[in-house]
Amino acid sequence: MNFRFLIIFFSSILFFSACKKEGCTDSTAINYDSEAKKNSGCVYERILTIKEPVIISDSAMNTGEIEIRIVPKANDRRFYLNEVYRENNDRRFRINKFKYFVSNVKLGDKSTVKANITDIELIDYDTSSFLSETRPIYDHIIDGKIKAGMYNRVFLGCGVDPIWNEEYAPNDYPTDHPLNTTYTNMAWTWETKYIFTSIEGEIDSDGDNTYDRSFFMHTGFNELYSQVILPIGEFEVKEDSKTIINLELDIIKVFAGLDIATKEGQTHSSGAEQLEYSRTIQTNLANNIKFVGVTYE
Repeated sequence: MNFRFLIIFFSSILFFSACKKEGCTDSTAINYDSEAKKNSGCVYERILTIKEPVIISDSAMNTGEIEIRIVPKANDRRFYLNEVYRENNDRRFRINKFKYFVSNVKLGDKSTVKANITDIELIDYDTSSFLSETRPIYDHIIDGKIKAGMYNRVFLGCGVDPIWNEEYAPNDYPTDHPLNTTYTNMAWTWETKYIFTSIEGEIDSDGDNTYDRSFFMHTGFNELYSQVILPIGEFEVKEDSKTIINLELDIIKVFAGLDIATKEGQTHSSGAEQLEYSRTIQTNLANNIKFVGVTYE
């Protein structure tokens, strides 16, 4: 065979191969070319499936009604305002005002999840007035609704959360809100901060059956805010009944370490010395809220 002929033959094959149009020959691709004779790569559309987030409304969630009751006790019996009790030094005294804020009340389960019951509540042991538009009464019950399930801890802060205390905007809340001070008188106008705890009463300082000295403990300031965690054992918040967590506060122990018949029983938390008296009250208050049991209604 002529060598020149072979060269011409193979050159013709390469020429006709090169003349074939390159492109995508797959009709399902987005760059399909109907005139392409040689497949040079196809591009396919990526279809993304975006799942919309599932939002569970409160009405769709299985919730249970819950109450936390902080019942005051004194000498192993139910405490009431204006009744006569004996303090740590066995002197007769009586309290005519006892109220305090609790913040960030939550229940916890075995994980790190916390279920919020209320942001802020005022516990007021004055039960002598009726609830009305002009005089809200708070008493000792904190109520709300949370997801039904198993829980084993109670969280609550004694005092006003420092964020709200710094904000101090009592007029921004409805009149029956705990942080509106119209009826509660739980604020220092000179300091534009909330009073965390307000206790007022009288004591027979010398034992002659005459109440000869008044005492008042008005505590506050962010540094006195304290978190209480009560491990109470596993219990269930039920969907079909009210879950009641019963707590007690020992009123007598709130004054531990202080002689309320002296200057230690009169503080507005102003000055270093009074601040320490207030710190004692707030610490005692936090340390003496105890778990009693869980009941259902």
